[in-house]
Amino acid sequence: MMAIHHQIVVLSILLLGIAPAFFASAFSLDLSTSSSKTQKTSANNSERTSRIAIVGAGAVGSYYGGRIWESVRSVSNTEVMFHLRNEHYDHCLDNGISVTSIDGDFVIPPDELLAYPTTEDMVNSVKDDHDPAFDWVIVALKSSSLDEVPELIKPLTSPQTRVLVIMNGLIEDDLIEMLRGEQGIECTAVYGGMALICSNRLSPGVIDHSYAGKLVVGVAYSADANDDGYCKWVESDKKAIMDLFEPVKPVPFEFEDNLLRGRWWKNCWNLPFNGISVAMGGITTDRIVGDPSLRKLAYKVMDETIETANADLAKHGFPEEEFLPEDTKEKMMVFTDTMGEYKPSTMLDLHARKPMEVKYLFKTALDRAANLGVPVPHLETLVSQIEAFQRHYNLY
Repeated sequence: MMAIHHQIVVLSILLLGIAPAFFASAFSLDLSTSSSKTQKTSANNSERTSRIAIVGAGAVGSYYGGRIWESVRSVSNTEVMFHLRNEHYDHCLDNGISVTSIDGDFVIPPDELLAYPTTEDMVNSVKDDHDPAFDWVIVALKSSSLDEVPELIKPLTSPQTRVLVIMNGLIEDDLIEMLRGEQGIECTAVYGGMALICSNRLSPGVIDHSYAGKLVVGVAYSADANDDGYCKWVESDKKAIMDLFEPVKPVPFEFEDNLLRGRWWKNCWNLPFNGISVAMGGITTDRIVGDPSLRKLAYKVMDETIETANADLAKHGFPEEEFLPEDTKEKMMVFTDTMGEYKPSTMLDLHARKPMEVKYLFKTALDRAANLGVPVPHLETLVSQIEAFQRHYNLY
């Protein structure tokens, strides 16, 4: 359950049957150089410090990480630490993080911002603490950077750590294999997050949140699930993530029981609207829904997405009552009708000539349809066009 690292991530909670109007209102070393200038001190030195690491503090990471920071700002034994790179780190170290938001502006001042250029610096800053463990690692990178995640988070994780990856696409299979197989990373649970938000990084350290804002999260892997099955979880996994976001009042939060379903539901928006936007050379969503031919094409891609999603759910043993309903596509279209001149994330990447999220956002869905024997001619054509742009401009 699907920012924006110079991008915008938009999803909808339509799977849950909530009206579009809800979205608008509902929908976070050398200490002299690599961290903020001050740190909170626990009133009770015997009480361990709870630590939350935000890895990839761009448009999505800075917004959600900032909201978490806001909620625990006055809590002496909780620290929210931000991983920032290059000019973003340099700027934020001196100026902090500034967020304008439809749900209330906020600023993390530089003397309160715990900012680090590397995750190793995060660890080094707390290594002398009696309990230096990180409770949560929240990753908010683009799926084109998925391969970097294990190396980035390994210094931060322990068997007690919970990892939340807010990212586009069908990433879970490869992510879990990377974390548990290649890197041997130990953690209590891995969650997949889907950000229902229009958020844009205007410049280093300056974020604008203009629409929606809900976060939907499901469990990808749980060390405590006895059968070690696909997206299985236990009640303590749900309680932990609910407890994390319960005090974060500006962020409407939803726990998704079935992460695979959540990912496919998210694809019902991403595949047609990100896809058509790029295939048309980079156009806004209002031009897609306002053009009769493109609107019809979006419906066709959603039909193919729903058919593939339900075949995939069936293959993994989920009952029909957990399938995506047919009316998902109409709810997605109504939601997009209210969005205005929205610039999908892949459109922004195309225009900026930055790597596009082709593999996990588009190609993985197409490959899964082929493996399931589901014909998806409209989606196949879109992906071919997107891959052509990717090759032409070397957007890898």
